[in-house]
Amino acid sequence: MVEPTRLIKPAFSNALTDGVRTSLSRFAVPLIALILFATYSFVIPDIFFTWGNVRAMLNSQAIVLLLALATTIPVRAGDLDFSPAAVMTGSGATLAASFAAGVPWQFSVMLSLAFGLAVGAIHAFFIVKVGVDAFVMTLGSLIALGGYAYLVTGSRVLVDVPQEIIAFSTTPLFGMPLATWYGWILIFIVWYVYEKTPVGRYLLFTGGSREAARLAGVRVPLVRTLALFSSALICSFAGIVLVGQFASLDPSIGPSYLLQPATAVFLGATTIQVGRYNAWGTVFALYLLVIGVTGLQLLGATQWLNSVFNGVALVIAITVARIAQKRHAS
Repeated sequence: MVEPTRLIKPAFSNALTDGVRTSLSRFAVPLIALILFATYSFVIPDIFFTWGNVRAMLNSQAIVLLLALATTIPVRAGDLDFSPAAVMTGSGATLAASFAAGVPWQFSVMLSLAFGLAVGAIHAFFIVKVGVDAFVMTLGSLIALGGYAYLVTGSRVLVDVPQEIIAFSTTPLFGMPLATWYGWILIFIVWYVYEKTPVGRYLLFTGGSREAARLAGVRVPLVRTLALFSSALICSFAGIVLVGQFASLDPSIGPSYLLQPATAVFLGATTIQVGRYNAWGTVFALYLLVIGVTGLQLLGATQWLNSVFNGVALVIAITVARIAQKRHAS
């Protein structure tokens, strides 16, 4: 007869091992970010481990954070969106060009937000109604909206920006500009919607299996439409913040905001809630990238190495996210 303790010990050991493994997979990204931060702080303490550098890292990601969180919304519903940076640039161009043409700043802001809603409506029509693949549609938007930004600005950098918009982005609050606070406020809003409301569950069900969601009573077309509208509206808001932060609008700025948000979203799906696109995972992934790139820059790395870092991180993030989703589904 086998003693009960001999059966219990292996079972307890396996359960403990699985628990440790699960915790490591959930918190691997924050842990790596902490290790990177500690390493750079030890190697270059005088320039990395300073409040000025930490504040600079936080502030530099204000726009990227808005775009990354906006990207999670349609992706969570199963629609891959690569247009956020272009929507942001088009929105900023609309604001700057309309103000330069003599439109009051209040109406210029309204036109900028209306631009985002119009893009959301176009995306929803072709992706949800017509059935065009989301990746193809938003990739086309990325190219077309880039051309739109050049069109309305006359291929010029517009520097005639309302002082109210500059104050909207740069006014300090507790040592941080308002632009940074907008991103952090959005984190809690997105987290709350995802985790505490039916809408968050509907997005998750729709992204997991549209047919199963439909059979469960979820209005899948409406959920996808609202996701695309919400993402575009947040991106147009990011365009307003961008104009205020830089006190100008460069129509060529869009591509520099393309890789980081997407990388943060996919890498974020491998942490906190493994296999799911989530708010806090996206945040931790974003700051992991920021710490890595900032450390390389302060160590004297050339600019091309930063692009390689972000590009390789994107490939790894997408691969790991797909593997995590399959394991979570099984």
